[in-house]
Amino acid sequence: MYIPAFNRIEDETISWALMREFNFALLVTAPDSVPFATSVPFTILEAERKITTHVARANPQWQHLEPQREVLIVFQGEHAFVSPRWYEHAPQVPTWNYATVHAYATPRLLNDTETRAQLEALMTQHAHGEDMDALPETYLEKMQRGIVAVEFSVTRLEGKLKLSQNKSVQDQKTVVAKLEAQGELERGVAARMKANLE
Repeated sequence: MYIPAFNRIEDETISWALMREFNFALLVTAPDSVPFATSVPFTILEAERKITTHVARANPQWQHLEPQREVLIVFQGEHAFVSPRWYEHAPQVPTWNYATVHAYATPRLLNDTETRAQLEALMTQHAHGEDMDALPETYLEKMQRGIVAVEFSVTRLEGKLKLSQNKSVQDQKTVVAKLEAQGELERGVAARMKANLE
């Protein structure tokens, strides 16, 4: 991805944190040079530099996965429009502020035991106290037959924070104030900008 030096996330812990927070990401493969993408939830295993997910067995994308061929996984954080009218000096152009991480990784299909563990990890992460033990085993087995679970070993991360860093501190503070007066996504960008200014 194109990343100007002042937008690059140098500290990988920031990238991993963004991946955890925005773990519903886009898995991109390119069989025969034709892009194919699926939006799926990921479990983030930073210490092992691994991420896991599963796709429907009916989804042909899992058949594109080869152990030595990298895939791209796009984690999109907060994003917001920035008006040129918010800056102190004109002329300026309209733009978009955002946070994103592109993870490059190699895949490994999981066996049945590992697939069950992946499902349990995802339930623990998102089901807020519910667990799979409450579901009948026959149902779990049927559900498991309908998916393919995958573990990705991360080979590199490209993180980008485009937060008006090329503008004056005063302009950045003005953008923060304008974004804070808007919706939840915009306030998320404002919070990230404030943290970046500290």
